[in-house]
Amino acid sequence: MIKKFILKNPFQLFLTILLPFLLSTLLVIFVQFSFQGRIFEKFALEMVYNQQQTDLQNTSRNVSLMEQSANSVATSAFFDEGIQDLLYSDVHSEDYRKYQRKLELYKNLYPFLQSIYIYNGHNIHSVPSMDFVSDRSTFDDKGIFTILDDIQNNRTHSIVLRKIPNPLADLSTNASDYIYVYSYLFFDSQVQSGKVSEAIVLNISEEWVRQSIGSSDDKINRIFMIDRNGILLSSDSIHPLQSDLKDKDYIQMIHASAESSGNLRIDVDGVDSFVTYAATDVFGWKLISITPYSEIVKEIVKMKHKTYLLVLCFIIGSIALSLYFSRKLYLPMRLVIQNYNVFERNDFHYKKQEFLRKMVVSDDSVSIESFQTQFTKYHIALKPSDSFLAVLIKIDDYAEFCAKYNMTDRSLLKYGVINIVSELLSGVYAHECINMDEDQILVLISSAALPSDHEQLTGSFRKIQEHVSQYLNLSISVTFSERFETLSGLRHHYLKTLDLSFYRLVFGHQSLIFNENLPVHTDDFKFPQDQDKKMSDALIQGQLNDAKAALSAIIQYASKHSLTILNSVLIRLLLSIRHAIEVLEANHSINVNFNFNIYLAKVQKIETLEQIQSDFMDLFEKLSIELESKKDNKYIKLLDEVTSIIQKEYANPALSLVTIAEQVNLSPSYLGKLFKKHRLISITDFINGIRLSSARDRIASSDEAINTIMESCGFLSRSHFFTLFKKVYGVTPVQYRSNAKLLKGDEIG
Repeated sequence: MIKKFILKNPFQLFLTILLPFLLSTLLVIFVQFSFQGRIFEKFALEMVYNQQQTDLQNTSRNVSLMEQSANSVATSAFFDEGIQDLLYSDVHSEDYRKYQRKLELYKNLYPFLQSIYIYNGHNIHSVPSMDFVSDRSTFDDKGIFTILDDIQNNRTHSIVLRKIPNPLADLSTNASDYIYVYSYLFFDSQVQSGKVSEAIVLNISEEWVRQSIGSSDDKINRIFMIDRNGILLSSDSIHPLQSDLKDKDYIQMIHASAESSGNLRIDVDGVDSFVTYAATDVFGWKLISITPYSEIVKEIVKMKHKTYLLVLCFIIGSIALSLYFSRKLYLPMRLVIQNYNVFERNDFHYKKQEFLRKMVVSDDSVSIESFQTQFTKYHIALKPSDSFLAVLIKIDDYAEFCAKYNMTDRSLLKYGVINIVSELLSGVYAHECINMDEDQILVLISSAALPSDHEQLTGSFRKIQEHVSQYLNLSISVTFSERFETLSGLRHHYLKTLDLSFYRLVFGHQSLIFNENLPVHTDDFKFPQDQDKKMSDALIQGQLNDAKAALSAIIQYASKHSLTILNSVLIRLLLSIRHAIEVLEANHSINVNFNFNIYLAKVQKIETLEQIQSDFMDLFEKLSIELESKKDNKYIKLLDEVTSIIQKEYANPALSLVTIAEQVNLSPSYLGKLFKKHRLISITDFINGIRLSSARDRIASSDEAINTIMESCGFLSRSHFFTLFKKVYGVTPVQYRSNAKLLKGDEIG
């Protein structure tokens, strides 16, 4: 019964076996994937939570550091005698500049400060500002007085986020009129009136805080800060600063939580999101990180889709496999029939091509009747009595073509080119394609219907080149013969067209070559001896660019003449290059891997002038590298000796290029050029750099007179020393010492 079932339906048995196996396999896959999906999703959430907690902790430390730094700056300023003058005494207008520089020094030392206010109850001193001193009626930032007059709600050491006029708005066209700052308030006493009489206000840059509060991926993750009332204190991509977020569900849940940090999954602004929060150590502020849930599980969703695709492929593969086995008994017979048909077609094709090749290369005279008999036998779509045009197609970069493909693949690709030619010329010209040896395909076209100009024919073969490039990834060049009347002249015109095809060397790959369009000069050719000598001399002297220019000029000039002249010029160029290499090997004791005969054979196989010129350029580059390497090894020890002399004798005012050149037995001009080339700096600038570095260190670390330091470091002119010092370090030596002492005093304080 089973045998009868199999004979009746040879594929059903496989389906019967496959179906339960397929269903059970799918069930196992889906169950396993369901558990793994949950595990991966939980793992992804843990990874995101840990990353976000790390980001929030780092941000919290930045906020705490900001508060501590502001406290430290305000405290230091309060005990600064200059600041106390502004707080508690009347300052004369002629001293404004001194106190302004004091405040500017504080601001410049701390990059997070946008501006500093010193308020003494009547006047307010601000940096930066157009006016250093203002009273309550003329000061632009009037909002600060509202805060200072309400100390019940604005205690000392508190921070207030607010919008203030931009002091740089009038100085820059791109600056906004108002900016946000975090104002840190500092005053040492509170009066019964509820107003502050003396205060220091540090305005912390909102941009600096925004840069400090950032996530590992700002395009996906949002991190922002709120106060205990739910007011937004940092920049957010959705809500503007100072937005009231206390009515948001996730904000209420965070405030209601007894934990200082945690996470929750909730809808945020219409997006299913994963929210992580953490409390800061100052002012009861909280940091919140929001990531769309879809971004967290994005890779898991991709994995699901891949699994579904894998299962689908598995089902399709199983069905295909069953069909394969169900038809297995019929396959051998079908293959035998197919092979027989292919053999028969191929045998006819090979015989036809063999006849056409013999017709091309044979020099025997054959009658039109005999040609017609063979044409009819092989279904050749030409009439022997017509006039003809031979078109020779050559595969470009044939050496690379042979290296890339084996013999079978090369035959298939040439057959593909023939198919494209036949398809595009079919119905337009009566023609036959002949597969010649090596890289050639000859297209024999009946010229009876050809127009007198080349425009239509050129367009057809341009299209063939485009299709061959697009579908076969091959480049071909096309050469056209003259029209000839009988097939008896086919061999002569084929050989003539073959010679003409070598002008691809001049026109390049994918060229269309017509005999009448060759740009060949008819005047006598004179070999450019001067350019040849210029190239040889430049190679010997290591002047690579001059050698390249001379070579290009010679090849460009020769390419305008016949191919025979161009080949002879290339041979002469090789001889000149060999002579130059022999001189280089003798003069510089180097060994260049150059064999004239091997290189000549290589050049003769190259198909375009561009490739030949590129090959010559590569050879020139190798020669240049050899020479530079030889020179570099020779000069390293010499330059080290010069550097050692400078480091030992820089304090000698007489030290110069001339004195150093005498010590190393070289001319000053040659030594100067050599040092500049290899060290990228002149000897004079190098000496001055050593002297300035030594003087700078002594000025910063000692109380010696600057003139004494200058002279002991090798400088004789005070004006020259001061000019060089300011050019290199941006300040005069006196200012440099003053700044160094101020910074040292601040560190001690």
